[in-house]
Amino acid sequence: MNLQTTELLLLADGETAPEETKIPPRKPKWHDTFNYIANPDRFCSENFKKYGPIFKTGVFGGTTVFIGSANANKMAFNGDNKYTEIALPATTMEMFGEYSLFQRPDLHSQRKSALAPGLTGATLAGYIPHINNIIYQGIKTWGSQKIQLYPAVEKISFDILTPLLLGISLNDSDSTTFEGLPISSKAELKALYKTYFDGFYGLLKWQSPLTAYGRGITARKKLIEFMDAVIKRRLGEEENINPTQDFLSMMLVGQQENPDGIFIDILIKNQCLLQLWASHYEISGFVCSLIYQLGKYPQILQKLRQEQEQILGENNNISEFSPEHLKQMTFLEATIKETLRTLPPSSTASRRLTKSVVVDGMLYEKGWTLMAEPRIAHIMPEHFQEPEKFEPERFLPERNEGQIYKFIPFGGGVHGCLGAQMAMIISKIFASHLLRMFEWKIIGEPKFVQFPIKRIADNYQIEINSRV
Repeated sequence: MNLQTTELLLLADGETAPEETKIPPRKPKWHDTFNYIANPDRFCSENFKKYGPIFKTGVFGGTTVFIGSANANKMAFNGDNKYTEIALPATTMEMFGEYSLFQRPDLHSQRKSALAPGLTGATLAGYIPHINNIIYQGIKTWGSQKIQLYPAVEKISFDILTPLLLGISLNDSDSTTFEGLPISSKAELKALYKTYFDGFYGLLKWQSPLTAYGRGITARKKLIEFMDAVIKRRLGEEENINPTQDFLSMMLVGQQENPDGIFIDILIKNQCLLQLWASHYEISGFVCSLIYQLGKYPQILQKLRQEQEQILGENNNISEFSPEHLKQMTFLEATIKETLRTLPPSSTASRRLTKSVVVDGMLYEKGWTLMAEPRIAHIMPEHFQEPEKFEPERFLPERNEGQIYKFIPFGGGVHGCLGAQMAMIISKIFASHLLRMFEWKIIGEPKFVQFPIKRIADNYQIEINSRV
């Protein structure tokens, strides 16, 4: 028996687990996939109450073990090339493409390290004026009215992310915007993205216009063609590209400096495609959840406004909004994290075991799939005091909840979300402007789109009124 740590045992093929070892409870059921897709929150909470934070299911075929405990999450997140491999539906893997971070675990660390500078540190700080301006210009048009929350936020999110990730602004009122591109409007590009997104969890890998997968693959090809045209335009227009200008620029400069390095053409196209897809849907859905939660808890809203006044005073000059301001917004950051805890957008890891593993006396057999679920981890009393309550204070230093592998909205370990820091900055700026510019009131309980990313339905409205 190979003792890797005090918590984890790897079993060789044919090796028997220790006598006291248990196996996860519950038997997989044929309808688990349908029940999970219909309502992941309900599926996770009901089984957690009955079986605890680790249990077997039949979700997506075979035996899929849902996990929520910190040690099990740590095991799932960090097993690449040792005892796990990626375990996503074949349709999903095809949508990600050969040169995504997911397709090559052996190259994951190298690729992620190369990509990270475009979404972190000084480069990310340099994006703040753009993020600030687009949010301010977008929400100041909301005025005093009822708005459909998700479409209003999604529009602003797309306008933020397209220039930051692709280095191109799409202005429908300017026909020159689309010259040389295989699309004619921003709406067409967004429609392609939606078709592509819908194909990720198509149930049949049948390339036909009759299937979500088939339509998604067609959309993917068109999006790659779009990225090819964008790159050719950028290279033709800019003699000296600034690597800190946007995510695409960082990769193009990396390619110029090392033509035989990691940034080959297809990886650049594929990564821009995926980064915009992931960031846009995750951030749009999450910001809506934050606005909704703040409407439910006016006492928290008041604390946030007090913090804003302490940091910014009466200043509404958006040109002075700085990274230092964002760092000081500790209660806002705690509120954002509490929203991610209570309304996590999605599961964060799906891994297939290539070896049998024992963690904390629980046996996970070779061939089983592991799914790390925030919807379980975030409701465990062992991880969070009174998890049923919405309490941002839990993330402040005094309480110090939300530790690694217990709080997993962005995954963890080597597969932590590449765009997590950018998502936090956009959310902070969005919330800061809203808090200073508007009062708002939620109207009833929203319906949520449940899968694959949880978000408020398009038709949900809030009532918003200007404070100035």
